[in-house]
Amino acid sequence: MRSRFFFTRIVPVFALLIFFPVGMGIAAPGSLIVVIDPAHGGNDTGVVSDSFKEKEFNLSLGLLIREEARKVKGIQIVMTRTDDKSISTGEKVKLAANVRADCFIGLHANAGFGSKATGYEMYYPGFNSAENAAGDSRTILKDMVKNKSLNDSVLMSQYMQTALENVFPRKGRGLRDAPVPVLAKLNVPGLILEVGFAVNPDDRKVLTDKNRQRALAASIVRGIEEYAGKTK
Repeated sequence: MRSRFFFTRIVPVFALLIFFPVGMGIAAPGSLIVVIDPAHGGNDTGVVSDSFKEKEFNLSLGLLIREEARKVKGIQIVMTRTDDKSISTGEKVKLAANVRADCFIGLHANAGFGSKATGYEMYYPGFNSAENAAGDSRTILKDMVKNKSLNDSVLMSQYMQTALENVFPRKGRGLRDAPVPVLAKLNVPGLILEVGFAVNPDDRKVLTDKNRQRALAASIVRGIEEYAGKTK
């Protein structure tokens, strides 16, 4: 992911089937519905470093996450895309609302901080994105829902960090508070995962290795599973 955010702080760490979007099945009762967004696509390649293209990596990882999640009871993965196309922020928000998503995870590869930067980091909108709890009861209720989602985003990041240590040991860079348009428009917990630096040769080896990609996908599913267990 290109260095497009302004960092502010770091938090340590039914319808018929035809109405469901691509990648969506009918969720079993009690399932945690997770929207996975492989960012970029189409003319938007994202980060390009040597032969690495972020849009291809994000999609590959997203499909592996869906595959790994099928082994876990109680998790339903919905993909924002399953091929090489660009999906607008508005379309992502609408999809999440239509499937009644419980959480949203965006997949990216990093490119900021120079070629020596390594590891993974996570982003969420931060509590400054929530409106001040003042005014009528409708506004207050809206703020309460938003703040709960943000608190749950922090909780999810903690489980995700523990899980990702399996692939990037001792390389967690924390949870960063930054403007994230798609998450700011959702009232569900959400994270943007920057799973390695494409501009770092060592990280790029991890990101382009199929076995490591699967390990990364399995770790992300493990993080989701642990988070789901604590929110039931």
